[in-house]
Amino acid sequence: MEVIEHRRALLSDQLLFDILLSSGGIRVPDLIYPPRDEEGLQRLLDSIAQSQYDSLKKDCLVYFLLKWHQDGREERFKANRCIPPQFAALADAYWYLDSGVQVAKAVSLLSDARLNRDYASKILQAISLSPDSAALIRQYVRTAQPSLTEPDDLDLYTLALAENSFFDAWQFQRTFPETKEIRPRLWKKLVEWCIALNAYYSGTKTNPTKISPSPPAIIIRRIPAAQLRNDPLY
Repeated sequence: MEVIEHRRALLSDQLLFDILLSSGGIRVPDLIYPPRDEEGLQRLLDSIAQSQYDSLKKDCLVYFLLKWHQDGREERFKANRCIPPQFAALADAYWYLDSGVQVAKAVSLLSDARLNRDYASKILQAISLSPDSAALIRQYVRTAQPSLTEPDDLDLYTLALAENSFFDAWQFQRTFPETKEIRPRLWKKLVEWCIALNAYYSGTKTNPTKISPSPPAIIIRRIPAAQLRNDPLY
């Protein structure tokens, strides 16, 4: 249970499973999940049974919980309850993200067009904690195509682009109108990233990006000077 609590703390005190419980009308999910004993487990199962979800979604929540045993019992439950593959795949992806295990597999699963695109912000936050976060963030956004509307989400994606290609990141921030606040915000993030990158390779050991805890393999492509001069933020 300490693993779950630790992961919750890393994710701003809210797991994907917490969000799912709340969406089903279960208040203060952190009081019942993770359960501390058999009595606590029964309270959690009763809360799921009494939630606003239909029977299929309730089964998916139980399937998610069974995955913590890591002994295959969730597969037997899935077969017995006839949970459709796409629902089980979504539960698998959420479990991988909540647990921090096989995050790359979660990203691969979420690329399935049959799966919903909810909770992009929390998914990006979970991905950002993984060692190869920049590449996984790029993969997630390009394959799952979630709607990115929150500034923090756009920050993460922009810096993930910059780690592979500064030109791509620069082009991305230019897709927003000059009148929108997000464009100068992203430009500022890129400038700060470049300064931190320069400091890192100058020997100060400043981490060049908040996405990856280790020195990134960065390919910075030169932006044509003529294009920069035409950018009002330059």
